[in-house]
Amino acid sequence: MTGVHFAPDGVLVQRALRRLEDGPRSSVDLAAEVLGMRGCPPAMARRLVAQLLDGIPEVARDGEGGDAWRLAGGGRRTRKPAARGLRDLRYAVVDVETNGGVAGADGRVVEIAIVDVDRGAIGGCYSTLVDAGVAIPPWITRLTGIRTEMTRGAPSFSQICDRVRAHLRGRVFVAHNAAYDWGFLRAEMRRAGAGLPRGPRLCTVHMARRLLPGLERRGLDSVADYYGIEIRERHRARGDAVATARILLRMIAEAERRGWTTWPELRKALGPVPRRERGRRRDRRSRRHEPRERRHE
Repeated sequence: MTGVHFAPDGVLVQRALRRLEDGPRSSVDLAAEVLGMRGCPPAMARRLVAQLLDGIPEVARDGEGGDAWRLAGGGRRTRKPAARGLRDLRYAVVDVETNGGVAGADGRVVEIAIVDVDRGAIGGCYSTLVDAGVAIPPWITRLTGIRTEMTRGAPSFSQICDRVRAHLRGRVFVAHNAAYDWGFLRAEMRRAGAGLPRGPRLCTVHMARRLLPGLERRGLDSVADYYGIEIRERHRARGDAVATARILLRMIAEAERRGWTTWPELRKALGPVPRRERGRRRDRRSRRHEPRERRHE
């Protein structure tokens, strides 16, 4: 049943939120009351309800082992909560290094880093090499310094999947060309049989196009140079993710100066990501002789 996915603004989520207004509910109760699955085995109920409610900011786990659910505020939810400021949001800034293939096909994540940004400050960083069971091509090694033997003995993605999901849960997903990194994480999670984390996504390339229209190039090097940000360990997941997190904070400050102080205001100002940009980094990544920095333009 791990292939079941629920829309975060769908009828079932809203029905669950209404049930939780009356107090905490166990996974078994929610499976019966919301999903209509009375008598559902507890293990299956836990998996289904987790896929339904994980990443919904109004909800928190409760009880021993997190097998119950409650409203995060502890009381009745407001129907139209006030929009939180951009600095009040929690962000997960992600960078992945891959073997050079295409997400969902032969492309695999060989390194990942996730930087926490909370209340306008950079927090901790989770990073690890990943043993994808594939050889890393020489051109990727020349670019990143990651060799096949370095990944041997590292955890597989299925082994770190729960931890990655925990880092992403309840946060805005951010990356420099978010469609690329998200596409690889989505493919890896599906391969591991895990439900996809929910939540908004933010692309710093797209932000650069709106906030820095005079900048000729919007690759990570160019944007970092514009803000005077040093990138340590370029083309490694941790170094690129930390640099992107610092860029994000500078861009949030610029957005606030323009009066875009809440998430709805920022999304309206940025507009939709142009269709031609959505797969651009992925397509470039599959061209085996093009340098990785061009993915970020």
